[in-house]
Amino acid sequence: MEANAGVIERDDFCSLAPIGWLHHKMQDSFFLVVGTGSCQGFLQTALGVMIFAKPRFATAVLDEDDLGGADPLDGLRPIVAAIVAEHAPRAIFLASTCTPEILKMNVAGCAPPLEAEFGVRVYPCRLDGFDAAYTQGEDHVLQSMIARSPETDAKNLVILGCLSALEEAEIRIECAAMGLPEPAFLPGESALDVPPLGPNTVLASAHPYLFAAAAYAQRERGCPLHKSIFPYGPDGTRAFYETLAAAFGKTVSYAEREREAWAALASQTAPLRDKTIVFCSDAMLELPLARTLRAAGARVPVVGTPNIYKKFHAAEIATLGDVEILERPDRFVLFDRLAALAPDLVVANLNIANPLEGMGFAVKWSTELTFQPIHGFSGASTLFGMFAATLRRHEALAARRARDGAPGAPIDLGFFHLAGSSR
Repeated sequence: MEANAGVIERDDFCSLAPIGWLHHKMQDSFFLVVGTGSCQGFLQTALGVMIFAKPRFATAVLDEDDLGGADPLDGLRPIVAAIVAEHAPRAIFLASTCTPEILKMNVAGCAPPLEAEFGVRVYPCRLDGFDAAYTQGEDHVLQSMIARSPETDAKNLVILGCLSALEEAEIRIECAAMGLPEPAFLPGESALDVPPLGPNTVLASAHPYLFAAAAYAQRERGCPLHKSIFPYGPDGTRAFYETLAAAFGKTVSYAEREREAWAALASQTAPLRDKTIVFCSDAMLELPLARTLRAAGARVPVVGTPNIYKKFHAAEIATLGDVEILERPDRFVLFDRLAALAPDLVVANLNIANPLEGMGFAVKWSTELTFQPIHGFSGASTLFGMFAATLRRHEALAARRARDGAPGAPIDLGFFHLAGSSR
C-alpha cells in the first residue's frame, strides 16, 4: 500500500452531494445549508434536476456582515420561519459548509434555540470540503442523528447507511429467514425515526464511507463495530449476511446462494472478464468494488481511493491481495499508472473523466455509483451492468471508428503535466 500525504491537487466532488439522496429518503426533512453563493450554485446545478419534485433544500447565503462576525442565529431565524411555514418539515438539517468552518462560526450552536423556538427538530451537521470524499457528507448527517438516538441494552440490529426500498426489503427478508431481529435502518423514511443504540446493538454499515458515524456510535453508545466486507456483489453479500448471523450466535451458509447469483449474472459479468479496470475516483466505494470486480473476473491492478480507515476497511483490504492501493494519491501518480497499464476501463471522478475520455480511455463516472441501488443480491445486476454497459459502448465506438476509417483518440497524458503543476 502507498500513501501520499503531500497532495496538492483535489479532485473530489462537494460534500453537499449526499443531500440529493438523503432528502429523497427522508421525505419529512429539510436541508438548510449555511454557505456562500458557490454552495447555492452547486445545489442548483447538481441537484436542481429534482426541481419538479419540489426539493427540500436551500442555502442561507453568507454576506459581508455575516463574515464580519455577526451572530448567525439572527440571520437564520427568518429563513427557518419561512421553511417551517412553506414546507412544514419534521426535522431540519442545519449544515455548516467550508466558509463557516474556516471562520469558526457557531452554526451548530444555533440548532438548540431554533429547535426550541420553532418546535422542529434541528440536527446540526458539517457538510464541507475538508473531508477526503464527498460521500462523507452522509457520514456527518448520520452522526448528527445518532447523537439523538435513545439508549438501549436490548440485542437489536441496526443497518447504517441510506438504502433504497428494494435494498432494505432484501435485508429484511434475509434477516427473517435467518431468524434475526427485525432490522432498523438509519436513516429511515422519517428524519425523526432514529433507532435505539447500545452496547448490545449490532450496528452494520452498508457503506464503506460511514466510519465517523460508526465510530461515534461505538464511542458514545458502546456499539461494537460489525467487522465484515460490505454487501456489494454476491461475494460481499454472502459475507455480510453470514457475519450478521454469527453476531446473533447463528451459523448459516450462503455459499449456494452466492453460486446461484454468479450464474444468474453471467451475461453482465462476461464483458468484464480479463478486462483491466483502474480506479481513480472519489466515492470511497473503490475498495469493495475492486474486490467484487475481481471476483467477477476482471483485473484490478491499481485502486486510488480518497481515504482508508484501517480498522473499518480491514476486511476489504485483506481480500485485495497484491492490488496496489493508493490512498489520497497525487493525480499524477495515477496518470503514470494509467500510461503504463492502458486499462480497458477507468473509474474516474468528474474532474478528470472528460479529459481521460478524450484521450481514448473508456471512463465510468464514479458519481453514478452513489445514486444507484447496487447493494445485495438484488443490486448486483445493476452494479455489474453499469460497468458492462460502459465497456460495450466504448467497444462499439471503437468498432465504428475502425469501420469508418477514423483514427482513435491518442492516449497522451502529457496534457496533465503542465508547467506549474503540483509535480
